[in-house]
Amino acid sequence: MNSLGSGFSATADVPLYNSEADMPVMEISQEQLSEQNVFGFDNGDARGRPFKMLRTQIAKRVNDGNLKIVGITSAAPNVGKTFVSANLAASLSRIAGLHVCLVDLDLHRPALGPRFGIISGNAIHDYLSGEERDIRNIGRRVNDENIVVVPGFRRDVATGELLTSPRGDAFFGSLRALPPSTISIVDMPPIFADDDAVIIGHRIDGFLLVIEDGKTTRKQVQETIRMLEPTPLVGTVLNRYKQQLFNDEYGYGHSYGYGAYY
Repeated sequence: MNSLGSGFSATADVPLYNSEADMPVMEISQEQLSEQNVFGFDNGDARGRPFKMLRTQIAKRVNDGNLKIVGITSAAPNVGKTFVSANLAASLSRIAGLHVCLVDLDLHRPALGPRFGIISGNAIHDYLSGEERDIRNIGRRVNDENIVVVPGFRRDVATGELLTSPRGDAFFGSLRALPPSTISIVDMPPIFADDDAVIIGHRIDGFLLVIEDGKTTRKQVQETIRMLEPTPLVGTVLNRYKQQLFNDEYGYGHSYGYGAYY
C-alpha cells in the first residue's frame, strides 16, 4: 500500500491526502476572489447569503453521515454550476470543524482553477492518467482556509476512459477515505454534454442540480434526475432568478436561488 509520500495509491481505502497542511498554499486576496465571483469566504458579503443557507442543509447531511461526495451539475452548459460549486465549497469551508475538497471533473471544460487563482500547471487529468502521481503537485489549499482545490486544465484525452479506469475508481475511493469531517464537492459536466456526468453520478452520494430561470425546461430536469438514478437529488439551485418571492433588501428570490448571476 503506497502512502501519500510515495505518490498515488491504487487502493480505495487510502485518503487522497491527510489534511490541508499536506498541500501547497495558493494565496489569493479577497479582492481577487471577488473579481472571480467567489464570495463564499466573506461572511460580510451579502452576495454569499444564499450559499450560507444552502450550506446549512448540506452540512447537516454530512454530520448525519449521509453525504461524503456531492456533485453539482446542470442539464445544459452556461447556467452557473461552476459559480455555485466554488461558492458553496467556500461557504462550507467556513463552518467550524468542516473541511472541503473541491474537484473539477468537468474534464472537457474545466473552469474552477482560475476562480481561485490557479491558472496553469498539472491538472486532475494528469492525475487520473497516471502522468502525475502526487496530488500535492496538483491540489492547492486556498490561503489558510479549510479547503483544497483540485483544478482541471484542458487536455486532449478520452475522459470517459479516465473516469472508468481502475485509477479513476480508486480516485473516488480516495475521496471517500478522506476524514469524516471532509466533504468533497465535485464540479460535474452538464448532464447532456456526454456520458461523463452519468459516470461520475454513479460514484457520488448525491447531486445538486443548477437550473437557470427561463432557460432550463421541466423535461430537462426530469431527464437529468432519471439519468442519474439511483443517486439522489439533494436539492436544486435556481440561478439568474429574475423575480422576487419575498421582500428583503438583497432581492434574493429564493433560499436556493440567486437573484443575479455574477
